[in-house]
Amino acid sequence: MNRQKLTMICVTLAGLIFIPSVFFNKPLFALVGAFFDWLPLPTGWMKVEKEINRTFLKLHVIVTLIAYVIFIAWLIKGAAIVGFAFLEVWWLAVIFGVFINY
Repeated sequence: MNRQKLTMICVTLAGLIFIPSVFFNKPLFALVGAFFDWLPLPTGWMKVEKEINRTFLKLHVIVTLIAYVIFIAWLIKGAAIVGFAFLEVWWLAVIFGVFINY
């Protein structure tokens, strides 16, 4: 299986864990999703082999970091609305990540 598919599987698993975690306001359970979301980075699956769209790469990185700042706030505060904010911003980061190769 190629690296891009492995990355997409990890992000999909993360999303499938994040959605019920936010819905039921269980930020500690969302840590499992965060593990899968970040797994492609240390494994090297996110290495790019061809030319990429640097604008979307920068947007992806910035929005992902913003999402995880919100995630940390959700872990500390425990308010469901913060969890929903995390999910919305995280999803935007995923969309920017998809367009890196286009």
